[in-house]
Amino acid sequence: MRALQLSPTSIKTYTRCPYAYGLDKIARSPRYRRVIAPELHTGRSVHTVLEHLVRQPEVSRADAERSLDETFAWHVYDDPTTAQAAYQTARERLSDWVNFPYGWGDGQTLAVEKLLRTPSRDGLVLLGKPDLVREHPNGSLEVVDHKSGRFVPTLAELKMDYQAGIYRLLAEQHWPGYPHYQVSFSYLATGAVVPVAYTPSEIEHWWTVLSRIGERIGRARASVVEGDIPLPEAFPPQPGEQCERCPFRKVCTFSDAHRRNED
Repeated sequence: MRALQLSPTSIKTYTRCPYAYGLDKIARSPRYRRVIAPELHTGRSVHTVLEHLVRQPEVSRADAERSLDETFAWHVYDDPTTAQAAYQTARERLSDWVNFPYGWGDGQTLAVEKLLRTPSRDGLVLLGKPDLVREHPNGSLEVVDHKSGRFVPTLAELKMDYQAGIYRLLAEQHWPGYPHYQVSFSYLATGAVVPVAYTPSEIEHWWTVLSRIGERIGRARASVVEGDIPLPEAFPPQPGEQCERCPFRKVCTFSDAHRRNED
């Protein structure tokens, strides 16, 4: 069986609800049957514009607004009111970044929205698509990820975030030899930037953690694909508050939301 590919998003899906992961990666639930939260569409709109802006020699609010007007996906929202509110939020977040364009202008840009992957290790391949990778003016290698939400986690919480760990592993894999590596989370709404760094022992610990998750997923995948084990048995559903925002709530018969609709 081919190597298991894991991204920060897929791991977070699996840890919240293995069945949601199974619907996504094993059953391959079609896109048209998924429900995407409005704020995710809004975040994608912001990231699409930022991808354009960080490549420019100058940053301007007019350029940001023009790019948003050209790329904003009005059709993905359920109603005009929701779409207009999302558009306004996207404009505000972009304005926030223009006021404090973290990651732009300083140092040397190495990659923008580039899909990175590790070689297979113990049957596991890690994937990630950072917003920006640059050589920091201080000579370190920095991965920058912009966040459009208002909530800012603590440094301790971010050090345990799968995204931080995987991005750090990917950074050294693709750009070895730097004296220091960090993953910086930039929160557009507040202007806060939280840099995350790891010791060599912490990096090795991340590989151990991710390998164990990969082993569990790999065994479950094999039991479905090769052993005819039902998907819910191999990937047990975890109904709870997360069901309200799950993209598979239309097709999942185990979700709290689905049961309430049937009642």
